[in-house]
Amino acid sequence: MSDEVSFRLAEPSDAQNVLTLLSRLQKESNTFMVDSDLGEITAELESQQIRLINQSYTNLMALAVLDNMPIGIVTVDGIDEQSGEIGVAVLREYQGFTIGTNLMDLAVDWARSYSRLNTLTLAVFENNQVAVHIYRKLGFNVASRKESKNQTILIMSLPVKDDKK
Repeated sequence: MSDEVSFRLAEPSDAQNVLTLLSRLQKESNTFMVDSDLGEITAELESQQIRLINQSYTNLMALAVLDNMPIGIVTVDGIDEQSGEIGVAVLREYQGFTIGTNLMDLAVDWARSYSRLNTLTLAVFENNQVAVHIYRKLGFNVASRKESKNQTILIMSLPVKDDKK
C-alpha cells in the first residue's frame, strides 16, 4: 500500500470509481448532496461527462487518489460564464489530513490560472465550523445567509480574477 495521496484531474477512465466515491460520500454525510440520482448514472455516461468537463473553462472535477482509488473530490460547476459553485468532499476515514484543503487549493488555482470564471461560490452549513474556518483561510467571505430546515446556510464567495482587464 502506498501512503501518498495524489491530486489530479478526473479522467474518463475514473468514471466507475467516481460513482462509487459519490455514493459512499452521500451515505456518510448529510452535508454532501448530489444533484441527480446516482443509481441512474452509468459509468459510460459519467465517463462522457468527465470528458466534457475536462474540455470546459467553467467546470472542473479533480480527485484525491490513494492506491488508485479516489478518496476525495472537488468540483466546480459553472453557474454562468462569470461564476462557478465549488463543492468538496473527502471520505470520513481520510478527513483531518488536509486532503479537503489541498483539493480546495487545487480548484482555486485552476480557477485563477485556467478558468474563465471571475468568482467561486459555495454553500456550507454555518454550524460546520471546521469547513467554514478552512474556507475563510482560503479567502472566501460570507456573501449571504439563508435558512433551510432549521439550519443556517452560509453562501460564501471568492473573487478569482482581477477586475482590471
